[in-house]
Amino acid sequence: MIKIYGKTNCGRCQSLKNILDEKKVAYEYIEDLKTLMMVASKARIMSAPVVEKEDKIYTMEQFLEVL
Repeated sequence: MIKIYGKTNCGRCQSLKNILDEKKVAYEYIEDLKTLMMVASKARIMSAPVVEKEDKIYTMEQFLEVL
């Protein structure tokens, strides 16, 4: 399962959700700032959204490359 960690009023988060919806890719969207910051800091990612797939963490751009 793909997990997307995002935040409220995040345009990039909404764009990623729209892309995945168009491609009919199942995902779980987690909108919890504390969790986002924890996952992002471990992966040294400084912007939302952060994507987790098969225990790997990606930036939005990295994820779209492997999608």
